[in-house]
Amino acid sequence: MGHPNLYTRQSTGKLMVFVFEGDKVKPIIGSTVTIKGHNQNITLQTNESGQTNSVELPAVEPYSEYSVTVSASGYHFIKVDSVQVIPNTTGIQEIQMTPNILREQYRPTEEYKIPQHKLTQPEAIKQAIDPLAIPDPQSHLQPRPEGLPIGILIPEYIIVHCGAPQETAPTYKVRFTDYITKVACGEIFSNWHPEAIKANIICIVSYTLNKVFTQPYIGFDVTSLTQFDLKYNHVQTTYKRIIEIVDTIFNQYIKHPDPKKMQPLLTEYRAHYTRKKPCKLGQFKSQELAKQGYNYSEILNYFYDLCYGSIKITTAAGVVMQGKPTPTQQRILKEGLSGSDVREIQIMLNEISKSYRKISKIEEDGQFGKTTAEAVKTFQQIFTIPEDGIVDFRTWYKVSNLYYSILEYR
Repeated sequence: MGHPNLYTRQSTGKLMVFVFEGDKVKPIIGSTVTIKGHNQNITLQTNESGQTNSVELPAVEPYSEYSVTVSASGYHFIKVDSVQVIPNTTGIQEIQMTPNILREQYRPTEEYKIPQHKLTQPEAIKQAIDPLAIPDPQSHLQPRPEGLPIGILIPEYIIVHCGAPQETAPTYKVRFTDYITKVACGEIFSNWHPEAIKANIICIVSYTLNKVFTQPYIGFDVTSLTQFDLKYNHVQTTYKRIIEIVDTIFNQYIKHPDPKKMQPLLTEYRAHYTRKKPCKLGQFKSQELAKQGYNYSEILNYFYDLCYGSIKITTAAGVVMQGKPTPTQQRILKEGLSGSDVREIQIMLNEISKSYRKISKIEEDGQFGKTTAEAVKTFQQIFTIPEDGIVDFRTWYKVSNLYYSILEYR
């Protein structure tokens, strides 16, 4: 996809490769990473966080494709084709390595190919669904944390069925924010206006939470196919801008217009908006509206108000961690504060620092001092969060998720 024009100034995008074992629980240090394509042949090494330096690569609209191969002692070889580099953005290609349990002399090769971006393909033919006609389940399937108001919880994982609903196909257990991020990266362009990206992500979150809440499938939450649900690919290239926005708004969704229903609105969307098919967000039109000055709430109302009245965006009542309903953090933590919640973050950061050695070990004294702030900043730098040293909701959620993943992996 994309061939640079030699007679014009060449545009570029950036790519970083993140190599790890498990659910990011163990960075693979010293991996050899090779990036090829468009007359580029670049070899890099991963650092103590399992990440390469970002490299600048030729990229044209809508994106240019590269191949990435990874080799590390004790692991399978990995090759990913059609890695998508978008102009003027930073892409992150995550590579989950498989330990080689056979003799070292024989190392299998795993090969993957990222599908073409949804917006470059014809619109999928999808069965018409009336979101107003979907019933709430007879009994609420999500347990409620004591003291929390009744409402929607953000699930810990999404079970993705990589095929049609009735077909036998592989399934992936994907962390909720990773699922939302990879869907967004495969269905919208990361160099779009931030307000258009936010509007699309809230649609993705609302759609996904509706499926989790109403459970139309047995044994999984969603399919990976656009004929039935949203486009998901396990090795999809992700982008820094989309990651940062998902981390900020992944717990926001559109309330159902019927006040008697608890389910989030099933917010369907399509590439091109047409008056013949109202009640669906038009993705290219959302970008056009954002460039005209619409904010994400106004963009959503532009599409859905006609069918559902003025929509209301709300925040989930809590999250699920380790299979248990969990209230979100009670306060933002920053330098100068103290308490048991500060000590809890210090304990989690120290556990994470055993794997991510760039994070300095800190005293677990419940005092949020300079060393704690620096440890938080380092964590934020590794995991694509603005580096301010403050533990807000998105930092708390990422720290907690990784901490529990590490404990579970062991």
